[in-house]
Amino acid sequence: MSDSTDEPGARSESSARDGDASGENESGLGRREFAISGGAVGVLALGGAGAYLSMGSGSGGAESPFLLQQGYLRYEVDPISKGEMNVEQFYDYTDTSASPEGDIVQTDAASRMFIYDGPVNSSLVFLHGSTDVDHGGTAAFSFSGLSRDQGEWAVRDDPMSVSDDFEKWDGGNAKVKWEWGTNTSDGGAFWGGLDREDFTISVTPKTLRGVDAWTFVSGELGSLIRHDLFREKPVKIKPTKGKTVKKANLDIMPDSEVAEFDPYSNESLTVAVKRPPSGVDESEWVAPDELDPGNYAVNFGSKRYLAGQNAAQPQSYAMEGDSLRLQYKAKAANFSLDSAYGYLVSKAGEKTYVRGRDVVKPGGFENADREEPQLVVSNLHVDPEGDDRENLTEEYVEFRNDGDEELDLSEHTVRDETGWEFHLPSEFVLQAGDAFRLHTGAGEWTETDLYWDAGQPVWNNDGDTVIVLDENANEVLAYDYPRE
Repeated sequence: MSDSTDEPGARSESSARDGDASGENESGLGRREFAISGGAVGVLALGGAGAYLSMGSGSGGAESPFLLQQGYLRYEVDPISKGEMNVEQFYDYTDTSASPEGDIVQTDAASRMFIYDGPVNSSLVFLHGSTDVDHGGTAAFSFSGLSRDQGEWAVRDDPMSVSDDFEKWDGGNAKVKWEWGTNTSDGGAFWGGLDREDFTISVTPKTLRGVDAWTFVSGELGSLIRHDLFREKPVKIKPTKGKTVKKANLDIMPDSEVAEFDPYSNESLTVAVKRPPSGVDESEWVAPDELDPGNYAVNFGSKRYLAGQNAAQPQSYAMEGDSLRLQYKAKAANFSLDSAYGYLVSKAGEKTYVRGRDVVKPGGFENADREEPQLVVSNLHVDPEGDDRENLTEEYVEFRNDGDEELDLSEHTVRDETGWEFHLPSEFVLQAGDAFRLHTGAGEWTETDLYWDAGQPVWNNDGDTVIVLDENANEVLAYDYPRE
């Protein structure tokens, strides 16, 4: 039941691991670790999407420079950048809309925030609507912490002859009200003040009309992460100052197949924090014995409740085997019939925040977006002609989306039964009916062919298991081919 990230594609890092027959190599590591990530220095890219192949983890262990906080929910966020472009050049306001580089503006009616890191200082950017949406909207916010002494609005996206959007700001109030029409966008960028050692910027939504989501966009162009925010609560942005956010492997009602309960009752809900899933980078996860309910609050509840800095507290807790089990009252967690997930947040020491989530079905209503498995192995070529070691590019597994809808495979892991792993990049989407081949050897990436660059054969000629795990290490495909 574990589902411990907050949105698909919740990490910007993805890696591919392989090793030689002895389990060691020239680096002295038990396995060679490669990263497919826009943040790494690499040698090849897929379609300009920012997915590169290089040594090391996806983030290289680097600390994200900013923390995004909404109530008890916290996220590490990274600025977006594009070479030596300043924020005005990147925003690229033309006619009535913005035209930024990359995939920031999608075809959704969203209100977006992100930090842009320019050649001098950073900017807090707002971008609402889309040229692909057939209606307009309104986004009004109030601010604190945007210093008029240390910065200004470098971009004022306003199609009017006068700056109506910024009228209240120019009048001395820390408010901006953006309004845009059909097939247009609107927004602005506040330059300055984000490179200070200590600051807190608060953004409070006053009106969000004509938008389907309020999101904070983070990371590298081509592998962006979108954090969905609760539309009625303020957010804060501040420097991390050495603090991190780790994930928890959460299982709500672990003794039941599904987490169904009456959200208005006083029944007891068991919430288990388990060990990190197999196959993940454990440095990014918290172990059950790292949580200390005696010294740090272990907050639980719906996203809406936690975003408002409210939460249920455990009635009791105990370690059982490898899991920490906590008991909460259902009513105290403030779920409603439209809640999709239950969230748990805590701390594991003074500098480590913890966040996990799992699917819930309050009242038996299922609200989480789930698709039936659609991924199939459509072709295998595991025994190329001649010496397999000399024909690694000819060894491949072909996957196909056998469903009627697109399939998001972002940061999924392909592995064999002995543990060799290849991690698909962020924002890797397979359209209905489309297929791609994963070659063991090296080559130039295309939309239909990815290359492991493993250095030796991966798939056993006489039989193996093709396993695919999602970004939370849940198994979505296990395909056995027989041993002869």
